[in-house]
Amino acid sequence: MNEAIRVSLISLGCARNLVDSEVLLGHVVEEGLQVVQDAEDADVVVVNTCGFIETAKQESIDTILAVAKLKDEGNLKGVIAVGCLAQRYGQELKQSIPELDAVFGLSDYSGVPGVVRKIVNGSPRRWSSTVDGGKPKGPRSDQKRFLLTPKSFAYLRISEGCDHTCTFCAIPSMRGKNRSKPIDVLVEEAETLAAAGVQELVVVAEDTTAYGLDLHRKREIHVLLEKLGAIDGIRWIRLMYAYPHTVLPELTAFLREHPKAVKYLDIPIQHISSKMLKAMKRGVSSQQVRGILDRLRSEVPGIAVRTTLITGFPGEDEADFAELRSLVQDYRFERLGVFPYSREETTPAHDLPDQVPTELAEARAAELMDLQRPVMAAFQRSLVGRDLPVLVDGVDTEGRVVGRTWADAPEVDCRVLLPQGSATAGDLVAARITAARDYELDAELAAGATAVPPRPSRRPRSGP
Repeated sequence: MNEAIRVSLISLGCARNLVDSEVLLGHVVEEGLQVVQDAEDADVVVVNTCGFIETAKQESIDTILAVAKLKDEGNLKGVIAVGCLAQRYGQELKQSIPELDAVFGLSDYSGVPGVVRKIVNGSPRRWSSTVDGGKPKGPRSDQKRFLLTPKSFAYLRISEGCDHTCTFCAIPSMRGKNRSKPIDVLVEEAETLAAAGVQELVVVAEDTTAYGLDLHRKREIHVLLEKLGAIDGIRWIRLMYAYPHTVLPELTAFLREHPKAVKYLDIPIQHISSKMLKAMKRGVSSQQVRGILDRLRSEVPGIAVRTTLITGFPGEDEADFAELRSLVQDYRFERLGVFPYSREETTPAHDLPDQVPTELAEARAAELMDLQRPVMAAFQRSLVGRDLPVLVDGVDTEGRVVGRTWADAPEVDCRVLLPQGSATAGDLVAARITAARDYELDAELAAGATAVPPRPSRRPRSGP
């Protein structure tokens, strides 16, 4: 009996990309190939690339080149590039990185296993011309997935693409218009995840609050969330990537009232200056942004608000930046990310006048994060002495149990450290917070508390 062909996948970029990676590996497993963790152990490595901003593009290229060296140094037979960078620059990648054996854009990836076999079996290099161009189809099914997340959580992608025309963003040109999945399809996907033991659904899309517009000409994210909340086995539901002026009262009511709703919202506002918001084509004014931020505080008591900001957008002057500084100091976001503007070709902002020097954009981003540090430290300290539900993701390299509070989305926010052996991945524990640092909380099991394990899966989990 021949040994199975071994495939390793490196997933870069956002949570939506990770779902693509899981679906791709689902096809790999279905076709009888073996998934291995380390590139050094693989016959073929697939790199799922990100093409959003310059630093992400460079990371993708560096990763491809680093993996390609294994073809000379080890047993690796092939390297495949997929994802956003491959969609955006497929032909350029083929020409500039001849070590690549195949390039796939944003396809359904069902053809990847066949290409892997051809690479391993030594087929002619004509198979290296695989580029899936054009606009992405969809929405695609995410039902058959090889989960790469721990048992505690999984991402649920509710739509693909985006209808906004933000001048800094290349996503619509890569992923197309917003395409929502039907509710019954998403409920079935979520039920499959719950049956595999997943405890938290992290709901993602390019714009989650646009869900349903293309299907029924109305925003139905709250309707979907209610359906997801009825699924047995799911304990937490977290919403990411909400668009500022499209957060309806029905959504804040869900966040406030549903027992499974995590009182948390990721709502990237990008800027607060009306001049900058207009230049970015965000479709919203400073007053409107401040209004929704204030509504979140009043309509969802105890909510943790996460946002992202861009510094150095073309035309940003000291007055615009001063508004951002004041917002960070006054609103006191529980979680914040700040990025210097990346000048992306094919986007309208690329050719705008008054480009801000990169060094200044980076300095402004660093200044905002310096302002955020005491804000976040104060929030972290406010949790010390409290007993909080903590969802356990696993253990760190030192054997400490690692989890998250309601205020922390996986992979982007903070973490809670518990004593060794106190719980396992998927447990929901009552933890007493004992100490706080910038991005970590120390905790112990609350007096009399025991770990509440996940309910037994009704079928084997599809991932590690």
